[in-house]
Amino acid sequence: MAISEKATKFISDSFERGRAIPGQSLTNAPDQPYNWEKPAEYTNPRETMMYIFEQLTVPETVTNMLLSLSNGVGVIDVASSALYSGFLEGKWNPDLMTLMMEPTMFMIMALAEKADIPYKLDSADDDDVKEMSPDKQVQTLKQGVSELDKIKKQTVSRVNPQSVPAEVRQVIEQTQIPQSLLDKVKKEKSNSLLAKEE
Repeated sequence: MAISEKATKFISDSFERGRAIPGQSLTNAPDQPYNWEKPAEYTNPRETMMYIFEQLTVPETVTNMLLSLSNGVGVIDVASSALYSGFLEGKWNPDLMTLMMEPTMFMIMALAEKADIPYKLDSADDDDVKEMSPDKQVQTLKQGVSELDKIKKQTVSRVNPQSVPAEVRQVIEQTQIPQSLLDKVKKEKSNSLLAKEE
């Protein structure tokens, strides 16, 4: 079977950019697997939860995480990146990673609330701003409020704060938020020419 010119160009471009060639992972030596190809370090959800919370409450991690939240990064994004990096390190498998999503988000939101930092669940919440008439806005808001009440009632019945162990809640309460973090969140007044008042 002849290799086409297009396929040859794709492979050479992949080499130049440092990308893996398709199927390359299948040719790796069996005695040198990637971390996620080995048995997971954590298999017990409770132990995994404690490990994640210990990692999230490291002072440097808390500072960076809260700065990200204050800059508009969503809680879902922060939790996803933390859990995915643990998967790449071989700490847990994809199934356990999925199970840890809700408790990890709860922990991040609790830390943000303790530091009085507003947060969004999803970064894309504010992207779609549509123009509409004032009457339509009032009608939409009324519908939204009634739907929100329904969702709140359903959520309260489903979400169980007891799903997070008492040890984790104690860690949240004992976590110290550095004062300098709050100073970083406040936006400084710009000294640019465009910001000067006449």
